[in-house]
Amino acid sequence: MSEALRHPLPSRLLPQDAAALQASLLGLRGRPVELDASGVVQIATPCVQVLLSAARSWREDGVRLGLAAPSAEMLAVLAHLAVDPAALQSPEA
Repeated sequence: MSEALRHPLPSRLLPQDAAALQASLLGLRGRPVELDASGVVQIATPCVQVLLSAARSWREDGVRLGLAAPSAEMLAVLAHLAVDPAALQSPEA
C-alpha cells in the first residue's frame, strides 16, 4: 500500500472551476489521494458533483480517496445539499 498523495483543494471552487477540478483529479486517478479541504471557503454545486464523481471512480478502482479537514464553509454547503462528507471519500481497498 502506498502513501496517499496530499492534494489541497482551492479556496474557491466556483461553477466555472468544475472542469479544471475534474482535470486535476483525473491526473491523479489510480493513486491514493487525500484531498485537503481545510482552506475551502466557497464551493459550488458543480464542484461538489465533480468530487462525488471522483469518489465513485476511486471506489470502482479500489483506491483510497480521503477528505481531510473539510472547512466549516464546505460542511455547510454539503449539509445544504444533503451530501454526507463520507460520500466524497473512498475507503482503502
